[in-house]
Amino acid sequence: MKTTIRICPSARLRTLLVKLGLLLVVTGGGPALAEQLDCVIEPSEVADVSSSVSGIMSEVLVKRGDWVEKGETLARLESSVEQASFELARAEAEAQNQIQARRARLSLAKKRLQRALELSKTSAISSQEVDEAKTDVELAAAELSEAQHNRRLAQLRLARAQSLLDLRTIKSPVAGVVTKIHTSAGESVEDRPIMSIVQIDPLYVEAIVPVSLFGRIHEGDVFHVYPEEPVSGDFVARVSLVERVIDAPSGTFGVRLNLPNSDRLLPAGLRCKLSFTDSVAADQ
Repeated sequence: MKTTIRICPSARLRTLLVKLGLLLVVTGGGPALAEQLDCVIEPSEVADVSSSVSGIMSEVLVKRGDWVEKGETLARLESSVEQASFELARAEAEAQNQIQARRARLSLAKKRLQRALELSKTSAISSQEVDEAKTDVELAAAELSEAQHNRRLAQLRLARAQSLLDLRTIKSPVAGVVTKIHTSAGESVEDRPIMSIVQIDPLYVEAIVPVSLFGRIHEGDVFHVYPEEPVSGDFVARVSLVERVIDAPSGTFGVRLNLPNSDRLLPAGLRCKLSFTDSVAADQ
């Protein structure tokens, strides 16, 4: 399975905020930290889930809007050939008859050798017969070793068949919401996404901040987040990224905050406002 993870780049977000008129308007000697900053709430990941092997889609087990857990089965490709190969490999790997037969032959050869050695003490048999008994033991031991080696090879073939079969099962790389289904049962799967999943816990709060605030916002700082209507409310997010490159034309830099959303009440895609918590603002 191949998964393409897309995270909203700050340049694209900067353009969006400019178009929406969301960049902070600076007056006088520069913005105070008590002022609110404009922001956008984004998914932390957008996963375009595809298959690492080509084939025909057998079934899609989820629909748009479903919540899926990481590792949950999303879809299956047609796998009758791979399933048959797996069953054959499993039968070969679990077969014990050859090893049991070789082990019994070795045990018998050892008993015959022991008897031959005892008889040779009374000259009841020739030294050639003793040598033949020793050779039978060596051959039986080699045959047992070969049977054990063949079984190990069969187990490796089983593991390979299992891996090929597993590739026909598409699983979610993240916990999130299914936003798009690109492929239906019966369609060919090759070099295109099967579905898109967005991770909304945590959410990313992306803000484009005036350069005058550079050096005053640090990783770990805590902000209040106020989403736009109709969601509204007061949420707490922590700075996880402060860009170290200033965008010269706009005189801004990007800041990202992690916003926990374990109850999944907040949707992605909302505009919002940011303000420092009182304790952080007092430290500035």
